[in-house]
Amino acid sequence: MKKLFSILFVCLLLAGICAGCASTETADGRTVVHFLNWGDYIDPDVIPMFEEENPDIKINMTTVPSNEEMYVIATTEGTQIDIVVPSEYMIQRLMLEDRLAVLDHSKMENYRYVADFVKTCTYDPDGQYSVPYTWGTFGLLYNIEMTGEEIDSWDALFDPKYKKQILMYDSIRDSVGLALIKLGYSINTKNQQEIDEAAALLVEQKPLVLAYGTDDLRMTMINGSAALAPMYAGDAAYSMMDNPDLRYVIPKEGANIFVDGMCILKTTDVYDAALRFVDFMMRPDIAALNAEYNCYSTPEDDALLLVDSELLENTAFNPPKEDLENCEYYEHLEKDVLRMYEDAWMKVKIA
Repeated sequence: MKKLFSILFVCLLLAGICAGCASTETADGRTVVHFLNWGDYIDPDVIPMFEEENPDIKINMTTVPSNEEMYVIATTEGTQIDIVVPSEYMIQRLMLEDRLAVLDHSKMENYRYVADFVKTCTYDPDGQYSVPYTWGTFGLLYNIEMTGEEIDSWDALFDPKYKKQILMYDSIRDSVGLALIKLGYSINTKNQQEIDEAAALLVEQKPLVLAYGTDDLRMTMINGSAALAPMYAGDAAYSMMDNPDLRYVIPKEGANIFVDGMCILKTTDVYDAALRFVDFMMRPDIAALNAEYNCYSTPEDDALLLVDSELLENTAFNPPKEDLENCEYYEHLEKDVLRMYEDAWMKVKIA
């Protein structure tokens, strides 16, 4: 049913985009840039600010709930999308398929603010096809009042003493990934036996789990209805501001580190206008506004100087660098490998 809903969502969104994207120019002569973004991922004032400073450009933003839906919409013939904000493994896929335009750094006044961070992005270390928009980790959020102790390991999610106080992420890569990390394996392993071990571990854990979810886990943790949940850092930072009993940790075994980057599609007809918007989004004051709004870390040191001190002190938003040493980016998986992960997750779901 969920898969059917996802297909219907994409079809309806594609119909809307195709209907609204027939022209690259407004009636008053402005260039239209079509921007495919995540929901609630940009400060509402930012696009109006850009349009005021760039009166010849109109930004038309559409939102999408996942990398996979973003990919379908961005690559469907007949849809006019110019800018996308995929995560690192999807950027890698789009690069391999030659779907991204090369970014002209000489025309990007603000690229210097992300240049050092770009070098750490193993999927695109020269920033040829993407510039980092936000980054973060997928770690463990816990309620100190309910656990009665500090947590530093993924082991807590598999501890019987927390039975029915544990939430789990309803996601193949995220849940199978944390199980692989707990077992000492890479989150990008292509080894069937290692993936099978991760599935067996998650099946064994299932009786301890109160619920599986995604965005809804945040409110459950804020309300104090569960003790532990794996969670993306931005959602964790937001939750911690609403409940002082919550703590976030990057487990000692390691975790996923992610980057969402801004890319321009090779099929764009408005490259220069799109590049101006991407450059604007890297301006430190704009990067700071967006970071404060969505609670995900900014790759810019200059923007961090402008971020509210309360958020800056939040370890989910701004983790110590030493905590990132064992973190690993997701990589794009070929279909036959991805099928191993899908089969592993299916075993967990039907157990």
